[in-house]
Amino acid sequence: MLNAWFAGNPARSLEIHQQLLPVFTGTFRTQGAIMTKAALTLMGLPGGYTRLPLVDATDAQIAQLRDDLRAGGVVLK
Repeated sequence: MLNAWFAGNPARSLEIHQQLLPVFTGTFRTQGAIMTKAALTLMGLPGGYTRLPLVDATDAQIAQLRDDLRAGGVVLK
């Protein structure tokens, strides 16, 4: 997205941004660190656990996040 923008192609940058909107939405449905760690885990990367006072994402939140990430084109394990 940024490469397209800095290359002078704002239309392509906007297109990429719009494709990624489900990812942004999914990441911020609740606190960002919670969902980012869950997303990393869904991608097969080491997300780890959250530290108090935060808690890990619920099964329902993870299911919604999975749908959001797929809608944004993220490859999951």
